[in-house]
Amino acid sequence: MIYFIVPAYNEEKNIETLIAKTAEKMEELNEDYRILVVNDGSSDNTDRIVRSFTGKANVDILTHPTNLGVGAAFRNGFKKALAETTDDDIIVTKEADNTSDLSILKDMTLQIRGGSDVVLASCFTKGGGVKNSTPYRHMLSAGANALIKLFFNMRGLHTFSSFYRAYRPSILRTALACYGGRLIEEPGYECMVDSLIKLHRLTRNISEVPMVLRCDMREGKSKMKVLRTIRGYLRVVFKNLFLFHVGRTGSDHDDFRRAVKGEERTT
Repeated sequence: MIYFIVPAYNEEKNIETLIAKTAEKMEELNEDYRILVVNDGSSDNTDRIVRSFTGKANVDILTHPTNLGVGAAFRNGFKKALAETTDDDIIVTKEADNTSDLSILKDMTLQIRGGSDVVLASCFTKGGGVKNSTPYRHMLSAGANALIKLFFNMRGLHTFSSFYRAYRPSILRTALACYGGRLIEEPGYECMVDSLIKLHRLTRNISEVPMVLRCDMREGKSKMKVLRTIRGYLRVVFKNLFLFHVGRTGSDHDDFRRAVKGEERTT
């Protein structure tokens, strides 16, 4: 089964199309699927639209009464997904605004089934690209990627902040055994960079599939707050460079080593 996690905040203009197109693609691929929309405190009709699909298109909804940020949406979405999937399934995270290109989904799942633990949809690798984005937003993404490449040894990877990813459930279980709630602790968009750095410490089986990001597929404006996200990226770099070892207790180090080795945590 392919289990989709889709964080959504005031996406009434996009969410109906996203669910319909995802269901259509899964029927085309002849795959069992589940779509979990994490409604992150939307004040528009997002909740009502998603609930109109429940029971019709393998759709579930998890609603936050208030807006908690994408970090909490992914954290709670992963918790629910891991309770409902086996290690033979695939978990896919994607944007709610229809910019996640479903035409590459088959290649992403094939790479997971071929041995990758994480697959990234990359608009910065060969064959990828960005269309109809503002120069400022494109520079922000490129700058964030350059920052991560400069400070972290993540060879062969070209994108770090995209929501659109496929995961083997077992690597998420290992990461949660290691990091607990710290796997996704950043509240904003920078949580994806932070979690990828942490996953990269546990596995080198991370690959990419090229994707052309079509920003014109989105109805309405992006929810990203640019200055807040820049501050978040800088905080993630500082934390992972300087605080990872300093801030861990001896028992934390033991849990980390056991998780990397696949050993059970003792209580």
